[in-house]
Amino acid sequence: MPGPNLTVDDIQALLMAVGADGAVTAADHGRTFEDLHLDSLARFEIATRIQDRFGVNVEDDITAESTPADVLGLVNDRLAAA
Repeated sequence: MPGPNLTVDDIQALLMAVGADGAVTAADHGRTFEDLHLDSLARFEIATRIQDRFGVNVEDDITAESTPADVLGLVNDRLAAA
């Protein structure tokens, strides 16, 4: 039985938790972290929260050019492979 997946709602909550503009919506999940004005500390915090909740290490994979949608796919692919 598969475990929980990272959802669009989870990504949105993570973005808000690390200080993304309140106007950021699911429609913005294809924008890069740089475009969303989220720096390396925000990306590190997202990676840490994902590690804590899902046991998936994505710290080295989240770059300024990554998008929240990329992270969603990456985490869920790794969860599915586990």
